[in-house]
Amino acid sequence: MTPHSTFAPLGPNAPETYATVDAAVRDKLLSVAVPTLSAVMFSKGLHSRFFPGSRPLNKAAAKFCGAAWTIRSIPIREDLRTQISNGTLPSRNRLAFDAAPPGSVIVCGTGSHPQVSMMGDIMSTALMVRGVAAVVLDTSVSDAHFVSTMPFPVVAAGTTSVSSFASLMVIDHDTPIGLQGVAVFPGDVIVGDENGAVCVPRHLADEIADAAIEQERLEVYVLELIRQGAPIDGTYPPNAAVLAGYARWREERSAGEQRGCERREIDPA
Repeated sequence: MTPHSTFAPLGPNAPETYATVDAAVRDKLLSVAVPTLSAVMFSKGLHSRFFPGSRPLNKAAAKFCGAAWTIRSIPIREDLRTQISNGTLPSRNRLAFDAAPPGSVIVCGTGSHPQVSMMGDIMSTALMVRGVAAVVLDTSVSDAHFVSTMPFPVVAAGTTSVSSFASLMVIDHDTPIGLQGVAVFPGDVIVGDENGAVCVPRHLADEIADAAIEQERLEVYVLELIRQGAPIDGTYPPNAAVLAGYARWREERSAGEQRGCERREIDPA
């Protein structure tokens, strides 16, 4: 038996089976903040959807939405690392990242190893050029001074110059993974902004997006009340009286917007 006889073939490498996020759903998700999405999912019993230990390197290029392309890593086995290094085994790291379809969000779960780097400036550039939407890692990145200036969203646990190959090896991709306590299934919708990133179950994405949009409308009204001196208790979360006031406020705004549309139709100038 050879030392790597149990090293199973790499998983499916078939981007043609990959489904992008519906454009209308993506636009709705991008219109709301990640904390709002997290709060809405929490209210629906989804308590572990936010990646708590990773933050965007470049907050000016932190907004993204795409379907998860999952990559799973395990602790390194030294004999296999030697064979990968001398070319007798393929590098699953490169193969798994290369397989990510355009528009996808790469989500790489390692069991949380912020002391090592899964990627740096060269891989980030390659992924950006190929049209990958973003990367979410529970490791650090190297060359952070460069990556943090790129117009490419990278959400990571920190920065370091120590290669992940010191302790990790990619073993599979396009399979369910765990990342910082979040279960991520292939195709789940990953949304990010300057606050971090969140994982939305694919079949709930449209429902969550609509609820988040409504939640942010409500919070606009609540903020107006708070600025006017309303107490926090009863105002947020809103009690029945505040919700009734919000309903009237929405009706008034809708009526005003409708009157504005009618005036524009009569007199476009």
